[in-house]
Amino acid sequence: MWQETKTFEERMATARTFRVFPGEGVHNEQLVDLVLKLDRLGYDGDYSFEAFNDDHQQMPLPMVAERGRRSALWLAEDVLRRSVPLPNQMRLKSLMN
Repeated sequence: MWQETKTFEERMATARTFRVFPGEGVHNEQLVDLVLKLDRLGYDGDYSFEAFNDDHQQMPLPMVAERGRRSALWLAEDVLRRSVPLPNQMRLKSLMN
Protein backbone atom coordinates (compact mmCIF):
# COMPACT_ATOMS: atom_id res chain seq x y z
CA MET A 1 0.00 0.00 0.00
CA TRP A 2 2.84 2.40 0.83
CA GLN A 3 4.24 2.24 -2.70
CA GLU A 4 0.82 3.10 -4.11
CA THR A 5 0.47 6.35 -2.18
CA LYS A 6 1.75 9.11 -4.39
CA THR A 7 1.04 12.37 -2.58
CA PHE A 8 2.21 13.60 0.79
CA GLU A 9 -1.39 13.72 1.99
CA GLU A 10 -1.99 10.09 0.98
CA ARG A 11 1.17 9.01 2.77
CA MET A 12 0.17 10.88 5.93
CA ALA A 13 -3.31 9.31 5.89
CA THR A 14 -1.76 5.88 5.38
CA ALA A 15 0.72 6.45 8.21
CA ARG A 16 -2.06 7.55 10.55
CA THR A 17 -4.54 4.76 9.89
CA PHE A 18 -2.84 1.73 8.33
CA ARG A 19 0.25 1.06 10.42
CA VAL A 20 1.19 -2.53 11.08
CA PHE A 21 3.18 -4.12 13.84
CA PRO A 22 6.96 -4.44 13.43
CA GLY A 23 7.75 -7.52 11.38
CA GLU A 24 4.55 -7.25 9.31
CA GLY A 25 5.35 -4.37 6.98
CA VAL A 26 7.41 -3.41 3.97
CA HIS A 27 10.00 -1.55 6.05
CA ASN A 28 11.29 -4.59 7.92
CA GLU A 29 14.82 -4.34 6.54
CA GLN A 30 15.10 -0.70 7.55
CA LEU A 31 13.67 -1.46 10.97
CA VAL A 32 16.13 -4.32 11.50
CA ASP A 33 19.01 -2.05 10.47
CA LEU A 34 17.88 0.65 12.91
CA VAL A 35 17.42 -1.71 15.85
CA LEU A 36 20.76 -3.42 15.23
CA LYS A 37 22.54 -0.05 15.03
CA LEU A 38 21.00 0.95 18.34
CA ASP A 39 22.08 -2.39 19.79
CA ARG A 40 25.67 -1.92 18.58
CA LEU A 41 25.69 1.55 20.20
CA GLY A 42 24.86 -0.13 23.50
CA TYR A 43 21.16 0.63 23.78
CA ASP A 44 19.59 -1.89 26.13
CA GLY A 45 16.40 -0.10 27.02
CA ASP A 46 12.85 -0.94 26.22
CA TYR A 47 11.15 -0.76 22.84
CA SER A 48 7.54 0.13 22.39
CA PHE A 49 5.44 0.33 19.29
CA GLU A 50 2.06 1.66 18.32
CA ALA A 51 0.21 0.28 15.36
CA PHE A 52 -2.48 2.79 14.48
CA ASN A 53 -4.67 0.79 12.18
CA ASP A 54 -8.38 1.27 11.64
CA ASP A 55 -8.73 -2.46 10.95
CA HIS A 56 -7.61 -3.28 14.49
CA GLN A 57 -10.74 -1.65 15.86
CA GLN A 58 -12.83 -4.12 13.87
CA MET A 59 -10.83 -7.18 14.92
CA PRO A 60 -11.29 -9.19 18.11
CA LEU A 61 -8.96 -7.85 20.80
CA PRO A 62 -7.24 -11.24 21.37
CA MET A 63 -6.29 -11.31 17.67
CA VAL A 64 -4.73 -7.83 17.83
CA ALA A 65 -2.93 -8.74 21.06
CA GLU A 66 -1.56 -11.91 19.43
CA ARG A 67 -0.19 -9.89 16.52
CA GLY A 68 1.50 -7.57 19.01
CA ARG A 69 2.96 -10.55 20.88
CA ARG A 70 4.31 -12.06 17.66
CA SER A 71 5.84 -8.70 16.83
CA ALA A 72 7.56 -8.51 20.22
CA LEU A 73 8.92 -12.03 19.68
CA TRP A 74 10.18 -11.10 16.23
CA LEU A 75 12.00 -8.05 17.56
CA ALA A 76 13.48 -9.68 20.66
CA GLU A 77 14.32 -13.16 19.49
CA ASP A 78 14.64 -13.01 15.71
CA VAL A 79 16.17 -9.55 15.25
CA LEU A 80 18.11 -9.08 18.48
CA ARG A 81 18.60 -12.83 19.04
CA ARG A 82 17.87 -12.52 22.74
CA SER A 83 15.95 -14.74 25.03
CA VAL A 84 13.20 -12.78 26.70
CA PRO A 85 13.24 -13.64 30.40
CA LEU A 86 9.98 -14.51 32.05
CA PRO A 87 9.23 -15.98 35.46
CA ASN A 88 10.67 -19.47 35.88
CA GLN A 89 13.18 -18.88 33.06
CA MET A 90 10.67 -19.49 30.27
CA ARG A 91 11.29 -18.07 26.83
CA LEU A 92 8.48 -16.49 24.88
CA LYS A 93 8.90 -18.80 21.91
CA SER A 94 8.31 -21.86 24.06
CA LEU A 95 4.83 -20.54 24.78
CA MET A 96 3.97 -20.60 21.08
CA ASN A 97 4.34 -24.37 20.78
